Amino acid sequence: MRLKTLLLPALLLVLLAAASQAQAQNRSESWEFGPYFTYFDFDGATEIEDDWGIGFRVGYNFVPMHEVEFAMERVDTQDDIYNIIDVDVRQFQANYLFNFIFHRRQTVVPYFTAGLGFINFEVSEPSIGSDDETDSTFIMGGGVRFFFTKEFNLRLDGRWVMYEGDNVVLADWEDYTNFQFSVGVGWVLGGR
Repeated sequence: MRLKTLLLPALLLVLLAAASQAQAQNRSESWEFGPYFTYFDFDGATEIEDDWGIGFRVGYNFVPMHEVEFAMERVDTQDDIYNIIDVDVRQFQANYLFNFIFHRRQTVVPYFTAGLGFINFEVSEPSIGSDDETDSTFIMGGGVRFFFTKEFNLRLDGRWVMYEGDNVVLADWEDYTNFQFSVGVGWVLGGR
């Protein structure tokens, strides 16, 4: 048990030490893109089993502190009651990121993010058929980038995704909030 409690702080120290060697920066007029793994922690009322998925994001830094980002995510899971209904979840996000920049060549960059998007649920079960619904979302969260080179970073991210059901797959009298944690990599290209 003690080893587990020491593992996360040790991992963070290694990341900070490695990132501090880089001469990285968030640059004006630069593009950032990268794949990531994301863990969907679905609202319990959805009766959808939590699972890992994949995603891809593309962002544009207007200036080092202000960025707009687009992300697409997917997870294939099932219901968490009987485990017989397949649930395919697709999500699209358009987010604003505020990067906390304190000096020009900062190697550890925390950020806050908020945005809008939509989430699509497609459910199927052989004996009852399939159905789907798409709901609009509000997203809020934050994270941190660890730059290892001028172009390459590791990114950790946590977000709350809030939406209402459409009474096709999810009940429309409920407000739902999923939590997502993601870990991925990013490349920053261009800029000045």
